[in-house]
Formats: sequence, structure tokens, C-alpha cells
Amino acid sequence: MGPDTATVIQDALALDVDQRAVVANALPNSIHDPDDEPSEIDDAWRVEVDRRLDEMRSGAVKMIDADEHFARLRTSLTDGRR
Repeated sequence: MGPDTATVIQDALALDVDQRAVVANALPNSIHDPDDEPSEIDDAWRVEVDRRLDEMRSGAVKMIDADEHFARLRTSLTDGRR
């Protein structure tokens, strides 16, 4: 890893969580050649994403605030160590 790469990583880690998410989602897409045909895995993920979006939009699943979820998770992990 060269100094430029280390600087980019350091700068990215200084971003707020939403900005880091945008960068993290953009990077994998930048690796793939846009002329490549979608693979079976890509197709399967598209189907899964569409299914999950439909469930969220229709109200078929209960949405939980991420901060609330992670607080519960931290509590469960902490309580499990005692």
C-alpha cells in the first residue's frame, strides 16, 4: 500500500458515517468493468434487494432504527459476558 492509498484511507475514515457509507458502496462498483455481463450472483442479489425493498415499502416487515438496534445488540453482548 503506497502513501497515496494510506492518505485516501485516512481521509475516508475522517468522514462522517453517512459519507463513509457512500464511499464504501461506490468502491466495489468501481472495480467491475461496466461492459461485463451480470453474473448469476449479481442477478440473485438484485432479486433479493428487490424483494427486501418490496417488503419494506409494503410494511410486511417491521423496520428498526439502526441506533436502537445497535444499542440492543451492545446490551445483549455485554449482558452475555456476566
